[in-house]
Amino acid sequence: MQSRINNAKYLLQHSKLSIAEIAVRVGFCDQSHLTRCFKRMLGMTPKQFLQV
Repeated sequence: MQSRINNAKYLLQHSKLSIAEIAVRVGFCDQSHLTRCFKRMLGMTPKQFLQV
């Protein structure tokens, strides 16, 4: 799970892919699942992460 989140963080910062595309690419079933896990591990959503 940590590896998937790290891959998602990298793609969020270094690609133009949507959050939904990143979620599927790193192994989550959908954007909602990525968002739940991301928030649980980092305390913020992927969108909030992009704004920091």
